[in-house]
Amino acid sequence: MNRINLKAVVFATLTLLLFFVVETHTFAQDSGKNLLKPFRVLVIIGDQWDDPSGYLVTRPTPSPAYSGYVTQPVLPGQEDFHHLMILLKAWAIPFDVIRLDQQILDRYMFLDMHEKPKYGTIIWDVNQSDLVISPDYTILREMVENYGIGLIALTDRIFPETLQSLLGLKYYGSWESSKKMQVTKLHFLTKGLASPFAPDKDFGSKYGLGVHLKREQVEAEKGTVTLVRQGDYPQVTVNILSSGAHTVWIGNDPGNLFLFPEIRTLLRRAITWTIGYNLYKTWKNEVILIMDDPGGAQNVYLEHWHYPELTEDVIEKYLIKPLRENNAVLNINFVPAFVSDAKHRMEPSWTQKFTDGFGVSQDYISAKKGYDKGVKAGVFEVMCHGLTHMQPDLVSKPGWYGAPLDREKAEVGWYREFGDTRRHGEIPAAEQLWRMKTGKEWLTEQFGVVPLEFCAGGNGASISYPNNTFRLAAQAGFGWAGWEMGYLGPDLVILDWDFTGTSDSPSIIGALPNGHDFGITKDPKAFAKIFEQYPHSRFIGINEFIGYLHAATTGSWDNPRTSLLLTIDYDPHYCLHFRDHPSSWNLELADWLIKEKGKAVSVKVDGKELPVKQQGHTITIPVPAGTGIHKIGISFR
Repeated sequence: MNRINLKAVVFATLTLLLFFVVETHTFAQDSGKNLLKPFRVLVIIGDQWDDPSGYLVTRPTPSPAYSGYVTQPVLPGQEDFHHLMILLKAWAIPFDVIRLDQQILDRYMFLDMHEKPKYGTIIWDVNQSDLVISPDYTILREMVENYGIGLIALTDRIFPETLQSLLGLKYYGSWESSKKMQVTKLHFLTKGLASPFAPDKDFGSKYGLGVHLKREQVEAEKGTVTLVRQGDYPQVTVNILSSGAHTVWIGNDPGNLFLFPEIRTLLRRAITWTIGYNLYKTWKNEVILIMDDPGGAQNVYLEHWHYPELTEDVIEKYLIKPLRENNAVLNINFVPAFVSDAKHRMEPSWTQKFTDGFGVSQDYISAKKGYDKGVKAGVFEVMCHGLTHMQPDLVSKPGWYGAPLDREKAEVGWYREFGDTRRHGEIPAAEQLWRMKTGKEWLTEQFGVVPLEFCAGGNGASISYPNNTFRLAAQAGFGWAGWEMGYLGPDLVILDWDFTGTSDSPSIIGALPNGHDFGITKDPKAFAKIFEQYPHSRFIGINEFIGYLHAATTGSWDNPRTSLLLTIDYDPHYCLHFRDHPSSWNLELADWLIKEKGKAVSVKVDGKELPVKQQGHTITIPVPAGTGIHKIGISFR
């Protein structure tokens, strides 16, 4: 009897072990499936979005709390969300935003109706606030543990225990520290990063109060790997869960998080590592060169800004010639309509030829011939500086029409179109929108190209939400607000752009000597000196930059999960640059994906097989000219 029982016990034990092995193998296979995710990011925030309608992203408003300092009484707002939006848009990484001050966390925010993940990774940036609707963290746990969606959590946003559990951390709090962040372990996320981390030189003045920076204090649990430390405390950690999900925590001061280029690179690589792949755009030595004002009337009437319109000969000799020699583009904010004081109305700018009240010859007809040559040669890009560069209402008191040159006409406020800087008020939305659309229509007819950039003359703009100049410019179909105001689109408006002049965004600089055609009249030879100052740069048209910002990308795996399928959709309006020009993207593959799938052995773009140009973990993807959808297939072996 005992022998029979012993045999039964042994049999049951072996059966249980076999069952466990089979179950473990099955789970591992399912985990592998969980690793193959669509290419889209879900950003989850708290109450950091100032616009209740979820459209206008601006630099955060200062905190109402008093700082205690008489020299700096207002506490600045934390820029994590604002910078996140800039970076994701600048990299052209597709994303959606969930805001927990207005939304209730729901599992179908993460899954489609077939219970398949819609996102490859989550960026968790939920601040502590009484306005945040208490989220059901079990949903987040389910998405990461059961569906394998990646997780990237930022700074002190990890106070919920569920977040800490998924990250493999124990969070203690945040206190000031002057110690620098040092890379302590070589990893996919940290390879090649400078150590210690240092903020961008150009952003040094924005860098908090110098040494008064917050350091998050955490303890890494068993299995969690620390990549970066600040003193004794981890500041960047990674973890891999049994589901196959990859999680990353990035610490540092939340108010100054992304002023470190290393942190920005870490974030972009974290997206790659948690999804497995990442299709993005970065920049290297690209410059957007801008000149304002041709076609306007202020040079005719405004005493301190008076000068002759450039002539065809000057444009050819001092602008077109050096641009051609340097294979460069000059982006010009044109004014299509001229305000005539004699006729009390506006007229097309390029029909004007007369001697002004200062006795100077003004030949707009000659200027247009020169600008036409530059547009035809591809060295001028047409942008929109509004319609007239002048107040819509020139009649109401104190009145501009008929005023002497040394009185009202000498007041610069009259020469601002989208904000009433003379009467200290705003311009109504309907008037602004009409002027934007009409300016775009006139320029399109005058030069034969559609301007995609809008620049409010003299920075005169209306800022209330109903009259917001840049919101209206997006509504008018512009894709960028100049010079550095930011992204305009049907999905979002992102103002107060940062990171220009880094790998994350091209430099935006004014044409020498002063960014205006006025400067060319004073010192035309100075213009060409810009190429000596930026000897290794590529001077691009702004439409190229706008095209990448507005490109729509997707990524998924084919049914056998052996090929990665990517699409790039170039909108025929916003991405018109790519109608006649090729483009180039970076496809970054995570180390674990290469280990699992093997090396990329084939790259097909629109059905044509191309040589695999791979450097490290990154493959260069060339895309031929043409708007619409381009299909890319990556095969592994």
